Amino acid sequence: MTNPAAAMRMLITYAVVIPIAVVVGYLLTNPLDYGTLGFIGLIFAVLISPLLIRWHYPFLVFGLGCPMVCFFLVGKPPLMQVVVIIGLLIAVTERILNSEKRFISVPAMTWPLLFIVAMGYMTAELNGGIQLHATGGDEGGGRKYITLFVGVATYFALVSQKIPRERHKLYLMLYFLPSLLGTISDLFPYLPSPLNQINLLFPPTMIYDEGITLGRTRMVSLAFAVSTIMVYMLARYGLRGLLSAQRPWRALLFIFAFTVSLLGGFRSALGGMVIMLTLMFFMEGLHRTRLLPAMLMAAVLGSTVLATCSNKLPFTFQRAMCFLPLQWDNDVLMDAQASSEWRFKIWAATWPKVPQYLLLGKGYTITKEDYEITSGTFLRFGPQIDASQDPLALSSDYHSGPLSTLMPFSIWGAIGIIWLMAATVFVLYRNYRYGDPGLQTFNIFMLASSIVAIISFFFIFGGFNNDVGNFAKITGFSLAMNGGLGKPAAKPVSNPRIKPLPELPMSITTNGPLPI
Repeated sequence: MTNPAAAMRMLITYAVVIPIAVVVGYLLTNPLDYGTLGFIGLIFAVLISPLLIRWHYPFLVFGLGCPMVCFFLVGKPPLMQVVVIIGLLIAVTERILNSEKRFISVPAMTWPLLFIVAMGYMTAELNGGIQLHATGGDEGGGRKYITLFVGVATYFALVSQKIPRERHKLYLMLYFLPSLLGTISDLFPYLPSPLNQINLLFPPTMIYDEGITLGRTRMVSLAFAVSTIMVYMLARYGLRGLLSAQRPWRALLFIFAFTVSLLGGFRSALGGMVIMLTLMFFMEGLHRTRLLPAMLMAAVLGSTVLATCSNKLPFTFQRAMCFLPLQWDNDVLMDAQASSEWRFKIWAATWPKVPQYLLLGKGYTITKEDYEITSGTFLRFGPQIDASQDPLALSSDYHSGPLSTLMPFSIWGAIGIIWLMAATVFVLYRNYRYGDPGLQTFNIFMLASSIVAIISFFFIFGGFNNDVGNFAKITGFSLAMNGGLGKPAAKPVSNPRIKPLPELPMSITTNGPLPI
């Protein structure tokens, strides 16, 4: 006998699914149209919404390191921005509905982040607002504002939950290892035709017109992806664990990842890793062990061997190490020198303009005169332009932390970023000193990485809109892993000594007072 209720549910299901299937089939005749992608994306979001609500925090941590791009959305935002917005909205909703769902409160971080948001918004409003070429605006630059604001939101999304101790290892992997997917970006020339569409999700970072030659072609995505293995191992095992004689595979894997990372040819990446290892060596107290003379001897031997064959190494290896006073190939030196001179020219042409933006920055707005909307190329681009009118300089990419702060956001941006750096070091130092003892290695790594980020911001390669999000992410994840801000152990309260009772007079006995 047919169940009427089941039959009714089946009819309702067909009534909903069949029209949607017809509409989707029609839209798929033009699959890359934004209308089609948006409609399909909406359906997909509705279908996976229960999973997002239940597992939004693991998705958030995974998405922070995943280099995937949401090509089906207007502007092609990175996955990181999408998961932060979704995760924060769900976390706020849960907090409203459940009073027990509380964010980790650390005012020392909250106030500088709110100051940066207010400062950035006011600067944008005073310079024409936030506009995107992707949405048809006459002016551009809005993407950097979005990066800045979402970077701040990353902190609040991360501190919406405390990560349980039994899941620390899982979240370490979710935080670091998704960056390995970036290797797909550099493999697109070798992917067969049906599979090369995956580069819609992982677009190549560079154009390889002449193909890829290992050791000659700068493999940008591969280098940064493999660097993830090194930072994960440092956060998980520390230098002490990497140099353990009982597990030699750790050191071998680290050396392999370090070697492959040189395929990117980045001097800044190599310098940053050297500073990181040095800081962790001293913070872990290894300088007080027998490892100190062993490491010094290894450094001397390595330098000697490197000096004998420095100019015979692959091109990218030489380029990454050419800041060392050794003999290098002329092509390497010319390439590195051209890159440095390009930066120096931009800095020399831009620094004299800082005083005019000292009270009100120019923001991130790219005017119509500087950008041709239809072709997406800068009108002033050419060999005879002033260095301050370089395409990257016009878009506030000065490759300098101080310039990327003072030009767009004036002195107020400088106050905000210095305040944020101080708060970041304060929080990470407290967790390093007083955090979960089981996370001592992780806390050492996070503090060392924040110091490296500060040094890089001022002296190597910095960008205000990206570094604000980087400091927010580092601090937010540290607080979530440690369950809040580390505090010194409370001193036990000692009870004051009880004075002994005075001796009873002789006229009083245990049987009561003597009769008079």
